[in-house]
Amino acid sequence: MVPAVGLAHFLTLGAILFTLGVFGIFMNRKNVIIILMSIELILLAV
Repeated sequence: MVPAVGLAHFLTLGAILFTLGVFGIFMNRKNVIIILMSIELILLAV
């Protein structure tokens, strides 16, 4: 039997991706490519 993926799993994954994106923006202020990748993570989390 395959376990179902519930809404809580999607919300948890979105919260983790959003947190990683915000953390990436605050930690790397000088590297534009990493800031753009962090913004992409934030947009994928929403």
